Amino acid sequence: MGVMNLLKNPTFARAFAELGRVSLNPRRHTAANAGAHSEAVAALAARLACRNGCSPGETELLTRLGLVHDIGKITGSARPERSLEVLAECGVNEPELLALVKWHDTSLPWHRAASRGEAPSEKAWRRLASEVDLRLLCLFMVADRVDAPGGWRRNAPTTWFLSEAQRRGWVGELARDLPDHPSELCAGAALVTRDHLGPELLVIRTRGEGFELPKGGIEWDELPAEAGLRELREESGVSSALEVSGELGSLDYFVGEGSQHCLKRVRYFVVRASGDVGFGPLPAATRERRWVRRDELEGLPLTSEALRPLLDAALYRPD
Repeated sequence: MGVMNLLKNPTFARAFAELGRVSLNPRRHTAANAGAHSEAVAALAARLACRNGCSPGETELLTRLGLVHDIGKITGSARPERSLEVLAECGVNEPELLALVKWHDTSLPWHRAASRGEAPSEKAWRRLASEVDLRLLCLFMVADRVDAPGGWRRNAPTTWFLSEAQRRGWVGELARDLPDHPSELCAGAALVTRDHLGPELLVIRTRGEGFELPKGGIEWDELPAEAGLRELREESGVSSALEVSGELGSLDYFVGEGSQHCLKRVRYFVVRASGDVGFGPLPAATRERRWVRRDELEGLPLTSEALRPLLDAALYRPD
């Protein structure tokens, strides 16, 4: 059953429409609802399949998997078994597709087991490899993180599963990143205060002579704005009560080499203090923290010139 035939299936079409009314945890997904998530996963899965030289049939299979993998959420359950039950009611009975639906979320329980010292046995891996194409499963796991707040490279179960599958020789080298899609997302914060002289902005220096805004990775179950606040405290030593007043913008840049070469995106948030700003000791990894005003910004050395428009926007941003 191709994608078009799947969507022409009236029972499935009605079920898929219901996914649009299923809300998602914003700490795990940035998509507006489960339907939008599924469509985004399907699109990214198809692109990853093409990048990895998958056959037209494999690409079609991964695209359909993106659309159907979470269909069980219309019942109020995220368990793959519920998706299989709904698909059976829709008359979808393709064995290869159903096997991938069954195992598509394996990375999470297996990673949890490994963290407890109860890693899946070689027998379990052999059973999995006998039921699904592990190469396709690994590509889909990356696609399924399309709307993860931290990106797939910040998702420990996914990175663990891919590493274990490759270490065991079940899959070869995979192109898991796309040049125009961020594989990792981070968050940073611009702390702005005002006095009678006007606004001033906190910057830090962690290496060389260039200044920057505090930033870092978005952790599991953490909202991007929360990550920005946490990184601000950790890298600048601010001890005062703070609140996010809005999003400033984002910067993209490439990191890593070879198979690790990927696009990283940093989302920056404007932060205000509810009173005077207090500081603890200077964090060990930070060489300097400094307040700058508008007339100092032009000559301020930065780690990247791409930051300058964001700093300027933070200082000129209305309250």
